[in-house]
Amino acid sequence: MKNKIYPAIYRAVDDNEYLYANKDNYYSYERSAWDKSDNCDNHENDKNITREYLANTYGKVESKEHAEFIFDLGDINNLSSRTGYTEEYPSWFCFDDDELFFFDNESDANYNGEKLITIPLPPKQIQTATSEEEFEMQQIMKNNGDNLVLGCEDSKREEWPCVGDKFIHKGELVTCISKGVMSKGDEVITFEGADKLSHGSCWNIDAWVKKPKTPEEELRDEIELIIKESIDEDYSPSANAEHITGEILSKYNITKKPQ
Repeated sequence: MKNKIYPAIYRAVDDNEYLYANKDNYYSYERSAWDKSDNCDNHENDKNITREYLANTYGKVESKEHAEFIFDLGDINNLSSRTGYTEEYPSWFCFDDDELFFFDNESDANYNGEKLITIPLPPKQIQTATSEEEFEMQQIMKNNGDNLVLGCEDSKREEWPCVGDKFIHKGELVTCISKGVMSKGDEVITFEGADKLSHGSCWNIDAWVKKPKTPEEELRDEIELIIKESIDEDYSPSANAEHITGEILSKYNITKKPQ
Protein backbone atom coordinates (compact mmCIF):
# COMPACT_ATOMS: atom_id res chain seq x y z
CA MET A 1 0.00 0.00 0.00
CA LYS A 2 1.14 3.51 -0.76
CA ASN A 3 2.90 5.21 2.19
CA LYS A 4 2.30 2.22 4.45
CA ILE A 5 4.97 0.55 6.59
CA TYR A 6 4.93 -2.90 8.23
CA PRO A 7 4.66 -4.16 10.84
CA ALA A 8 2.51 -1.39 12.29
CA ILE A 9 -0.74 -0.72 14.14
CA TYR A 10 -3.41 1.10 12.14
CA ARG A 11 -6.77 2.67 13.01
CA ALA A 12 -9.45 2.27 10.35
CA VAL A 13 -12.01 4.89 9.41
CA ASP A 14 -14.56 3.02 11.58
CA ASP A 15 -12.16 3.41 14.57
CA ASN A 16 -11.35 -0.30 14.75
CA GLU A 17 -7.67 -1.04 15.33
CA TYR A 18 -5.50 -3.56 13.51
CA LEU A 19 -1.94 -4.85 13.80
CA TYR A 20 -0.59 -5.44 10.30
CA ALA A 21 2.27 -7.95 10.05
CA ASN A 22 2.51 -7.06 6.34
CA LYS A 23 0.17 -5.66 3.70
CA ASP A 24 -1.65 -8.98 3.33
CA ASN A 25 -2.10 -10.13 6.94
CA TYR A 26 -3.50 -8.34 9.97
CA TYR A 27 -4.69 -8.95 13.51
CA SER A 28 -8.10 -7.58 14.48
CA TYR A 29 -8.14 -6.38 18.08
CA GLU A 30 -11.94 -6.33 17.96
CA ARG A 31 -12.19 -10.02 17.02
CA SER A 32 -8.91 -11.15 18.62
CA ALA A 33 -7.98 -13.04 15.44
CA TRP A 34 -5.59 -12.96 12.50
CA ASP A 35 -7.03 -12.52 9.02
CA LYS A 36 -6.00 -11.85 5.43
CA SER A 37 -6.55 -8.52 3.69
CA ASP A 38 -8.60 -8.15 0.54
CA ASN A 39 -9.53 -5.36 -1.85
CA CYS A 40 -12.55 -4.45 0.29
CA ASP A 41 -10.50 -3.57 3.38
CA ASN A 42 -9.82 0.01 2.23
CA HIS A 43 -6.59 -0.15 4.20
CA GLU A 44 -5.18 2.80 2.26
CA ASN A 45 -7.27 5.20 4.36
CA ASP A 46 -6.12 3.74 7.70
CA LYS A 47 -3.99 5.85 10.05
CA ASN A 48 -0.74 4.58 11.56
CA ILE A 49 -1.16 4.86 15.35
CA THR A 50 1.74 2.62 16.39
CA ARG A 51 3.63 5.18 18.44
CA GLU A 52 0.61 6.46 20.36
CA TYR A 53 -0.74 2.92 20.86
CA LEU A 54 2.53 1.64 22.32
CA ALA A 55 3.37 4.71 24.39
CA ASN A 56 3.91 3.78 28.06
CA THR A 57 2.82 0.16 27.71
CA TYR A 58 4.23 -3.21 28.68
CA GLY A 59 3.41 -6.85 28.04
CA LYS A 60 4.56 -10.47 27.94
CA VAL A 61 7.08 -11.85 25.44
CA GLU A 62 6.46 -15.53 24.71
CA SER A 63 9.56 -16.43 22.66
CA LYS A 64 12.62 -15.13 20.85
CA GLU A 65 10.55 -14.94 17.65
CA HIS A 66 7.99 -12.87 19.53
CA ALA A 67 10.73 -10.55 20.83
CA GLU A 68 12.09 -10.11 17.29
CA PHE A 69 8.62 -9.20 16.00
CA ILE A 70 8.14 -6.64 18.79
CA PHE A 71 11.60 -5.23 18.06
CA ASP A 72 10.73 -4.88 14.34
CA LEU A 73 7.41 -3.25 15.23
CA GLY A 74 9.19 -0.64 17.33
CA ASP A 75 12.20 -0.16 15.09
CA ILE A 76 10.33 0.60 11.86
CA ASN A 77 8.14 3.07 13.77
CA ASN A 78 11.14 4.93 15.25
CA LEU A 79 10.89 3.37 18.71
CA SER A 80 14.49 2.41 19.40
CA SER A 81 15.58 -0.44 21.67
CA ARG A 82 18.14 0.20 24.45
CA THR A 83 18.37 -3.38 25.68
CA GLY A 84 18.98 -6.68 23.95
CA TYR A 85 16.66 -9.66 24.06
CA THR A 86 16.39 -11.65 27.25
CA GLU A 87 17.87 -15.16 27.37
CA GLU A 88 14.85 -16.90 28.89
CA TYR A 89 11.15 -16.77 28.05
CA PRO A 90 8.51 -15.78 28.86
CA SER A 91 9.89 -12.30 29.54
CA TRP A 92 8.53 -8.76 29.32
CA PHE A 93 8.70 -5.75 26.99
CA CYS A 94 8.17 -2.09 27.88
CA PHE A 95 7.74 1.00 25.72
CA ASP A 96 8.79 4.02 27.75
CA ASP A 97 8.45 7.29 25.83
CA ASP A 98 10.23 6.61 22.51
CA GLU A 99 12.27 3.61 23.64
CA LEU A 100 11.78 -0.16 23.85
CA PHE A 101 13.13 -2.23 26.74
CA PHE A 102 13.16 -5.96 27.47
CA PHE A 103 13.11 -7.27 31.06
CA ASP A 104 13.27 -10.62 32.82
CA ASN A 105 10.45 -9.78 35.24
CA GLU A 106 7.12 -7.96 35.17
CA SER A 107 7.88 -5.61 38.07
CA ASP A 108 10.67 -3.92 36.09
CA ALA A 109 8.53 -3.71 32.93
CA ASN A 110 5.72 -1.79 34.64
CA TYR A 111 7.88 0.09 37.14
CA ASN A 112 6.37 3.44 36.11
CA GLY A 113 2.79 2.21 35.96
CA GLU A 114 2.78 1.31 32.26
CA LYS A 115 -0.44 -0.08 30.77
CA LEU A 116 -0.59 -3.84 30.13
CA ILE A 117 -1.22 -4.72 26.46
CA THR A 118 -0.86 -7.75 24.20
CA ILE A 119 1.16 -7.74 21.00
CA PRO A 120 0.15 -10.96 19.22
CA LEU A 121 2.73 -12.96 17.31
CA PRO A 122 1.69 -13.71 13.70
CA PRO A 123 1.05 -17.41 13.02
CA LYS A 124 3.99 -19.25 11.51
CA GLN A 125 2.32 -19.47 8.11
CA ILE A 126 2.02 -15.66 7.97
CA GLN A 127 5.56 -15.08 9.14
CA THR A 128 7.18 -17.40 6.63
CA ALA A 129 5.04 -16.81 3.55
CA THR A 130 7.24 -15.64 0.68
CA SER A 131 6.51 -14.28 -2.77
CA GLU A 132 7.48 -17.71 -4.15
CA GLU A 133 4.91 -19.40 -1.91
CA GLU A 134 2.26 -16.89 -2.94
CA PHE A 135 3.11 -17.72 -6.57
CA GLU A 136 2.68 -21.42 -5.81
CA MET A 137 -0.76 -20.75 -4.34
CA GLN A 138 -1.81 -18.80 -7.42
CA GLN A 139 -0.70 -21.67 -9.66
CA ILE A 140 -2.61 -24.17 -7.55
CA MET A 141 -5.76 -22.06 -7.92
CA LYS A 142 -5.29 -21.75 -11.68
CA ASN A 143 -4.83 -25.50 -12.08
CA ASN A 144 -7.53 -26.62 -9.63
CA GLY A 145 -5.15 -28.81 -7.69
CA ASP A 146 -3.41 -30.46 -10.65
CA ASN A 147 -0.67 -32.56 -9.01
CA LEU A 148 1.85 -31.59 -11.70
CA VAL A 149 1.98 -27.98 -10.48
CA LEU A 150 5.17 -27.07 -8.62
CA GLY A 151 5.22 -28.70 -5.17
CA CYS A 152 1.73 -30.07 -5.43
CA GLU A 153 2.31 -33.80 -5.62
CA ASP A 154 -0.13 -35.63 -3.36
CA SER A 155 -2.62 -32.81 -3.96
CA LYS A 156 -5.50 -35.26 -4.36
CA ARG A 157 -5.08 -36.62 -0.82
CA GLU A 158 -8.24 -37.93 0.80
CA GLU A 159 -8.08 -36.21 4.20
CA TRP A 160 -11.04 -33.92 4.90
CA PRO A 161 -11.94 -31.63 3.32
CA CYS A 162 -11.85 -33.40 -0.03
CA VAL A 163 -12.62 -31.67 -3.33
CA GLY A 164 -16.34 -30.94 -3.31
CA ASP A 165 -16.67 -30.90 0.48
CA LYS A 166 -18.19 -27.88 2.14
CA PHE A 167 -16.52 -26.19 5.09
CA ILE A 168 -16.68 -22.97 7.11
CA HIS A 169 -14.10 -20.30 6.31
CA LYS A 170 -14.26 -17.02 8.28
CA GLY A 171 -17.92 -17.67 9.06
CA GLU A 172 -18.92 -18.42 5.44
CA LEU A 173 -19.96 -21.79 4.01
CA VAL A 174 -17.67 -22.48 1.04
CA THR A 175 -16.80 -25.44 -1.20
CA CYS A 176 -13.34 -26.97 -1.62
CA ILE A 177 -12.41 -26.90 -5.33
CA SER A 178 -8.77 -28.03 -5.08
CA LYS A 179 -6.05 -29.13 -2.69
CA GLY A 180 -2.30 -28.97 -3.00
CA VAL A 181 0.95 -29.17 -1.11
CA MET A 182 3.40 -26.29 -1.32
CA SER A 183 7.14 -26.85 -1.66
CA LYS A 184 7.70 -26.51 2.12
CA GLY A 185 5.05 -29.13 2.85
CA ASP A 186 2.22 -26.80 3.87
CA GLU A 187 -1.16 -27.94 2.60
CA VAL A 188 -3.20 -25.36 0.71
CA ILE A 189 -6.91 -25.41 -0.09
CA THR A 190 -8.68 -23.28 -2.67
CA PHE A 191 -12.41 -22.73 -2.46
CA GLU A 192 -15.40 -20.95 -3.97
CA GLY A 193 -18.24 -19.17 -2.22
CA ALA A 194 -21.89 -20.12 -2.31
CA ASP A 195 -22.45 -17.75 -5.25
CA LYS A 196 -19.65 -19.57 -7.17
CA LEU A 197 -18.26 -16.16 -8.09
CA SER A 198 -15.97 -15.51 -5.13
CA HIS A 199 -12.80 -17.59 -4.76
CA GLY A 200 -10.04 -17.77 -2.21
CA SER A 201 -7.32 -19.91 -0.73
CA CYS A 202 -5.89 -20.68 2.68
CA TRP A 203 -2.97 -22.69 3.99
CA ASN A 204 -3.37 -22.37 7.77
CA ILE A 205 -5.84 -25.27 7.68
CA ASP A 206 -6.25 -25.79 11.44
CA ALA A 207 -7.01 -22.10 12.01
CA TRP A 208 -9.25 -21.29 9.02
CA VAL A 209 -11.06 -24.50 8.02
CA LYS A 210 -13.93 -25.65 10.22
CA LYS A 211 -16.43 -28.43 9.65
CA PRO A 212 -20.03 -27.31 9.16
CA LYS A 213 -22.55 -28.39 11.75
CA THR A 214 -24.23 -31.76 11.28
CA PRO A 215 -28.05 -31.84 11.17
CA GLU A 216 -27.99 -33.22 14.70
CA GLU A 217 -25.79 -30.34 15.90
CA GLU A 218 -28.04 -27.81 14.17
CA LEU A 219 -31.09 -29.36 15.86
CA ARG A 220 -29.35 -29.34 19.25
CA ASP A 221 -28.41 -25.67 18.93
CA GLU A 222 -31.86 -24.74 17.63
CA ILE A 223 -33.58 -26.50 20.53
CA GLU A 224 -31.25 -24.80 23.01
CA LEU A 225 -32.06 -21.40 21.48
CA ILE A 226 -35.79 -22.07 21.44
CA ILE A 227 -35.72 -23.10 25.11
CA LYS A 228 -33.79 -19.98 26.10
CA GLU A 229 -36.13 -17.68 24.18
CA SER A 230 -39.43 -19.41 24.97
CA ILE A 231 -39.40 -19.99 28.71
CA ASP A 232 -41.71 -17.55 30.42
CA GLU A 233 -41.64 -17.44 34.23
CA ASP A 234 -45.25 -16.30 34.28
CA TYR A 235 -46.40 -19.64 32.83
CA SER A 236 -46.43 -23.11 34.36
CA PRO A 237 -43.79 -25.71 33.42
CA SER A 238 -46.38 -27.67 31.41
CA ALA A 239 -47.43 -24.56 29.48
CA ASN A 240 -43.80 -23.72 28.70
CA ALA A 241 -43.15 -27.31 27.65
CA GLU A 242 -46.17 -27.26 25.31
CA HIS A 243 -45.02 -23.97 23.75
CA ILE A 244 -41.45 -25.20 23.26
CA THR A 245 -42.66 -28.47 21.73
CA GLY A 246 -44.87 -26.54 19.32
CA GLU A 247 -41.97 -24.30 18.26
CA ILE A 248 -39.75 -27.31 17.56
CA LEU A 249 -42.40 -29.27 15.64
CA SER A 250 -43.19 -26.21 13.52
CA LYS A 251 -39.62 -26.25 12.19
CA TYR A 252 -38.65 -29.95 12.16
CA ASN A 253 -40.20 -33.27 11.12
CA ILE A 254 -39.11 -35.55 13.95
CA THR A 255 -39.21 -39.30 13.45
CA LYS A 256 -38.66 -41.78 16.28
CA LYS A 257 -35.67 -44.07 15.80
CA PRO A 258 -36.46 -47.79 15.45
CA GLN A 259 -36.11 -49.68 18.73
